[in-house]
Amino acid sequence: MTSAQHLSFQHLLYLEALVEERHVTRAAERMGIGQPAMSTALAKLREVCKDPLLVKTSTGMAPTLRAVELVRRIRDVSNLIEGRGPGGDRFDPAASRARLRIMASDGISRVLLPQLMERAGRLAPQMQFTVTPGDVRRVAEYLRDGDVDLALAFVRNPPRDLRQVLLYPQRLICIARDQHPRVQARLTLRQFAEEAHAAWGAPPVPQATMEVMVDEVLEQLGHSRRIALRVSSITLLPGVVGQSNLLAVVPEPLALHARETLPLQLLRLPFEIPQADVTALWHERMHGDPAHQWLRRTLTEIAHAFEQPPAGAAAQLGDPA
Repeated sequence: MTSAQHLSFQHLLYLEALVEERHVTRAAERMGIGQPAMSTALAKLREVCKDPLLVKTSTGMAPTLRAVELVRRIRDVSNLIEGRGPGGDRFDPAASRARLRIMASDGISRVLLPQLMERAGRLAPQMQFTVTPGDVRRVAEYLRDGDVDLALAFVRNPPRDLRQVLLYPQRLICIARDQHPRVQARLTLRQFAEEAHAAWGAPPVPQATMEVMVDEVLEQLGHSRRIALRVSSITLLPGVVGQSNLLAVVPEPLALHARETLPLQLLRLPFEIPQADVTALWHERMHGDPAHQWLRRTLTEIAHAFEQPPAGAAAQLGDPA
């Protein structure tokens, strides 16, 4: 009897859970077994595969290259068994048990997740989704290695080997509290540079692309910002700004939503800057997967149904002086 014959397909599903969760206890809970049983399964997998499969790092457990490749093949087999691969039966979202992993920031998640889960609850109640933030600079690596199945992000120069579709456009604006002692209705370039700022991009989330873009434009104009606070979640910025004299640059949808409950001014940036449009990106290996296609189509429908600010809404923003 070969070593591989000591493994069942259930062991391979355990490996998939371990690689996706990167935590023995969480993987055990997901698979409905005890932590000791999952540890025993991992030991058996390591023995048979002659590979550590998951190794400890400063941020948790990380899969080895062999583990990533094994899980990729396990998913292919699962797709064929469940009829989700090429040539399978017609895809029925109501019967699908697909598990899909999405990379998205807190801000994008706030915009899209509520409606996604409302639709999934009605149309695909057995599908499971995991949403995590990530380093946009490594989006191609995440998608290629199977760490995530779909990325929702603003990517300035998306890799050519990734497929993508625009979900929704968004411009960047500045927010300040209503009773700011020096900024009222209008914002000059000098004020923007001299005031203290709150910015998005703190460990474990790297500096955000939109923040890098702002600093690049300022540098070209001979200015720079003084960052008094960096946060790991962009959704924290409106609350901080609403109770301080800090300024922050945020996407307009987040600012409009925050202004409903917070005392905020919405101000045009006193310089030209490209939009931070949100796109969905995925690797070719997932392009033909029916469950993935359903997810992409659903997100696109949700995004296109957004009520975009009318053309005259720009006048509601404080103009740059």
